[in-house]
Amino acid sequence: MKTKASIVKQIYLARILLISLLGFSSVQSQASTTLPKGKDYPAAPLYTGKSAAQVDRTDGFTNMFRTRFTEAMQGPVVFAGEYARAEWGCGGSGCYMISFINKRTGRALHESFTAYGTELEGSKPVGEEILYINKSSKLLVTYEVNEYSRKHFYNYYVLQNESLNLIKKIPNNNSQ
Repeated sequence: MKTKASIVKQIYLARILLISLLGFSSVQSQASTTLPKGKDYPAAPLYTGKSAAQVDRTDGFTNMFRTRFTEAMQGPVVFAGEYARAEWGCGGSGCYMISFINKRTGRALHESFTAYGTELEGSKPVGEEILYINKSSKLLVTYEVNEYSRKHFYNYYVLQNESLNLIKKIPNNNSQ
C-alpha cells in the first residue's frame, strides 16, 4: 500500500520529468548559447569525508528543521560537491520544501524551494521546482510558477559564498 508521501513524491517526479521534456528543452533550443550550463560552474572536488557530527544549531533555519537535515546528511552528495538534499511536506496541503545541507559543516543553505499542487488537474504546481542539480556543479535550475501572477519562469542560481544567487530569470512564454 502506497503512503500519501510516496504518492506525492511520484507525482512530483513525474511533473519534473514532464517539465524537463516539454518546456526546458524548448527554452534550451531557443537560447542554447546564452543559457548558463553546469559545466561553466564547477564545484570543488566531491566531499567524501564523514558527515558533520551534527547540524549547526547556531543557525536558526538549520536548527528549526534539524531532524530533516540530520536525516539528509546520511544521504549522498547531490549538489555543489558537498551538499545533500533535504525535503519535507507541509502537512496535508500537498506542498513540499526542498533545501540543501552541507555534509562537511552541517549548515544548511538559507534558500529553500517550495511548491504546492493546484486543484486544476494537469496544471503545474505553484512555486519553484528544481529541474537541475549536479554534484559536480554550483548551478541549480528551477521552474517557477509565480503564485500571484501565474507567470512561468526558468530560474538559474549559482552557489557563491554559501548562498544561492539568482543569475538569470527567463520567462516561459510557451506555458499554459
